[in-house]
Amino acid sequence: MSRTDTLDHRAAVNDDVDIPGPGDPVGAGGGNGLTRVTVNLNQQAMKALEQISSTERYSKTDTINRALQIYAIVQEIMDRNEGVLRVQHANGEIERIHII
Repeated sequence: MSRTDTLDHRAAVNDDVDIPGPGDPVGAGGGNGLTRVTVNLNQQAMKALEQISSTERYSKTDTINRALQIYAIVQEIMDRNEGVLRVQHANGEIERIHII
């Protein structure tokens, strides 16, 4: 199971949200509408995009779409938990993540 599959499962089970996969419809109302956006990425972001795209075998477009959806989920969780994201590792250790 890839890291992305694990994230999909945990998000759907623990937080009642789902992250669409690369073949799922994108856009408002679940349609196929796409919007072209131009972004300027710094070197760190570009390196991360290339690494994740290559590792997970998603296109850069799919990687960015997923990243934005994951960011929205993370923000929602943090809003419910006083600005903190808690991650429980397999060994039971809980890590608190603050995004500023």
